[in-house]
Amino acid sequence: MMRLRIVTAMIVVAFLAGCSGIPTTGPVISETRRSSDSGVGGITIVPQSPPQGASQTMIIRGFLTAMASFGLDYATAREYLTEEAAAGWYPKVSDVLIYASGTTPRVSGTQVTMSAPVIGFLRPDGSFVGADEPIWTHDFGMVKEDNEWRISTPPEGLALSQYMFSQSFMRIDTYFFPENSSVLVPDPRYVHRGAWDRTSAANLVVSGPSRWLESIIDTSIREEVHLADDVVLGDLRTAEIPLSPGALKLSIEDATTLAIEIAATMRELPGVDRIRLTCEGSPLPLMGATADRSIPVSAAQAYDPSDSTGPRRTLSMVRNNLVATLVDNQVIPVEGDWGTTPRQIRSFAVSESMTEIAGVVDDSLLVGKIHGDPPAVRIQTAGLLRPHYDSRGNLWAFASHDGRNTLSMITPDTVVTIDASTLNGMEIRGFQVAPDGHRILMLREADQASEGSRMELGIAMIVYEQEVPAAIISWKPIRLTWESSPIRSIVDMGWMGPSSLVVLGSTGGSHPGVFFTDIDGLGVEEWGQPQAWDSTQMVVRATDAGPQIIVLDVQGSAWFYQDGYHWTRPETDALTSVALPP
Repeated sequence: MMRLRIVTAMIVVAFLAGCSGIPTTGPVISETRRSSDSGVGGITIVPQSPPQGASQTMIIRGFLTAMASFGLDYATAREYLTEEAAAGWYPKVSDVLIYASGTTPRVSGTQVTMSAPVIGFLRPDGSFVGADEPIWTHDFGMVKEDNEWRISTPPEGLALSQYMFSQSFMRIDTYFFPENSSVLVPDPRYVHRGAWDRTSAANLVVSGPSRWLESIIDTSIREEVHLADDVVLGDLRTAEIPLSPGALKLSIEDATTLAIEIAATMRELPGVDRIRLTCEGSPLPLMGATADRSIPVSAAQAYDPSDSTGPRRTLSMVRNNLVATLVDNQVIPVEGDWGTTPRQIRSFAVSESMTEIAGVVDDSLLVGKIHGDPPAVRIQTAGLLRPHYDSRGNLWAFASHDGRNTLSMITPDTVVTIDASTLNGMEIRGFQVAPDGHRILMLREADQASEGSRMELGIAMIVYEQEVPAAIISWKPIRLTWESSPIRSIVDMGWMGPSSLVVLGSTGGSHPGVFFTDIDGLGVEEWGQPQAWDSTQMVVRATDAGPQIIVLDVQGSAWFYQDGYHWTRPETDALTSVALPP
């Protein structure tokens, strides 16, 4: 069983502020930020009954809109069905097919059909799964009943366009501790906006992780535990979590684990400051609890590495084969060997403290302190990708060559080789480990003949054994669409939060742009494409002041994303690689 190592003090990561690296001069390009099939606040959908004498198309469109409403057992949607169909149609809010927006029904005589690209499905637990079948085709069986057009064959569950889904459902990050870990990992779920409350939040956690995440989670503490009743808000804005009698068998460590997971999930709920687990009317003991056996929801912050952001960081770059930084719009070589000895550095990374650099030179990964001795070779192999430091000081390296892949974690004392055989046969072209250290974002070459894509984005998990990373498992693709077209030409990507990403890519007909999305690819926002840049690399970081994004183009210029959706380009050129600390 997983035993949570309780942190008694807040984890505070001290970042070096340095110079912000935000240029104050140079051309400013303003781009309107647009959103595709995503809605933060959502809209209230009030379905209308079918009007008298409505055409087949009006009936289909009215029915599709009514399916996006919530409550009253979809009574209005049933009005669009025949009497027999309405009596047998029992959709569930957890049984949802999501198809691409922009699709319209096709009318041919008395037949009305729809054929649309499938985005994916919701599982009963609210988790999203991508579609195996690329196209959803349905014949609604239009018939006349009492001289009015009605649907005789509705979909078995709910069928929503990506836009309607994003307006009706909201993404909730539920949180779980991987086995033998004290770091929370988010598990995105989708809940109808009308159903999201304290009870549904607690129930998602108590019911356990999604099918994809459960392979790294110890689910044994939940085997005899479920939510016994609704969650109520008591004194001091304390959410009372009533659990079934099986909770009495939980150790104080396991009860605290469950409480921290619920606290992390409830952080965004208004009005909840504390939580208390109860069973049969009595509070359960929790480690670190106050006298009333409650804990603050803020306690979860100590276990969530993605909760800390910090200020904007100084940009590092390679120019004239030397590592430099951008200070007050001036390119200044770093002190020491990295800034004085020219090297053909293909890609590089900078540690969180900005005291160490890892660079790929030919088939070698060189690692060394900025003010120390010349860098040493830590790994030598073909196909090394851009390295990556995490906020804990670990250095990650990935090599992909001829379909064979190797992931390594490098510490000052050792190189840990991680089994990546599950990826063999794939040509990986980029990677970044999530702040929690248990998920890894990757970019692979796709088979253009079968998938129509030059690059495919995907995510997998890292399994640990005795707190040491051991293997990569459970690869799954992240399919992105923009204005009903797949984003196929992906150049680079990076984490921008626990479940959010920034992607540099295009639909194939234009130069790459910057898109903000989630790890399921359900919501996509365009964050701009200044002029007709030919971009080659992107580095990103979440900060207290908003996203820090720098894009390098083929001319060696760096473009800085600014607040207000502006891009600024300082007077720099001949850059061959850029990096930000984690």
